Amino acid sequence: MKTPTIAGAAALSLASLAFAAERDVQIRSINFETGVIELFNCGVDDIDLSQWRFCTHDEDQVRRYTAEAGLVGVTIAQAGSFFVHTNNDAPGGNSINVSSLGGSFAAPFDATGAFGMSIYFPDGDGVVGFPDFGNPAQMGDHIQWAEGGVDNVSADERSDEAELAGLWVNQSQWIDVQSDTISITLTDATCSLLHSPKSYSVENPPLGCNAADLAAPFGTLDFSDVVAFLGAFGAMDPAADLAPPVGVFDFTDVVTFLGAFGAGCP
Repeated sequence: MKTPTIAGAAALSLASLAFAAERDVQIRSINFETGVIELFNCGVDDIDLSQWRFCTHDEDQVRRYTAEAGLVGVTIAQAGSFFVHTNNDAPGGNSINVSSLGGSFAAPFDATGAFGMSIYFPDGDGVVGFPDFGNPAQMGDHIQWAEGGVDNVSADERSDEAELAGLWVNQSQWIDVQSDTISITLTDATCSLLHSPKSYSVENPPLGCNAADLAAPFGTLDFSDVVAFLGAFGAMDPAADLAPPVGVFDFTDVVTFLGAFGAGCP
């Protein structure tokens, strides 16, 4: 890990202030089933993404850069989103195919192994290019995930820059996913720059046969599921929040659990 000098840290702090608007663009969600990356503008101004570039890595590919022209003419409105389709099925409008970005992008884009992704904005010369990808002051946002949350020394090629930029808490910390994870979503709605695995929710396929199948052995409804539900309900765990209103633990959740339990597994 690189350790910044006092002067270097001060320079990065000034750079962060100078590029505050650019860092309002955040990687808010990733859907592995649809192959869609969502960029969200959490700021108060529209932001021009012209000459912004992605830098991606996985466990066997590093430093894959999209082209300078890839996002020319794209603007994200205040409180708006823009979507990158890695499956190249973008419908148009506020979306683009990853193939249209030019350059290269680490593939396959999935939750298998490990993956690191950063987005960079141009500096005063209007260009993001060598050697600027090594400059933390030009990194807009960063995210990294790995199966089991295990540190990966191949996909972490820009993790140290993200840490120095104040965008990622620690280069050795990864969002914990599994090979069939459905999506990753940023849950920090404060527009905070510094993120960690705890800043995200991970959606995995359900293990049980229905909403009442909360405990092993999955595929069988028995007393262990009742105990698991009661424990989750008492702890106000989302696993027991089975009925509207979301976030409220009440009798409707109990009724829904009993109905699912009574229906049994197929």
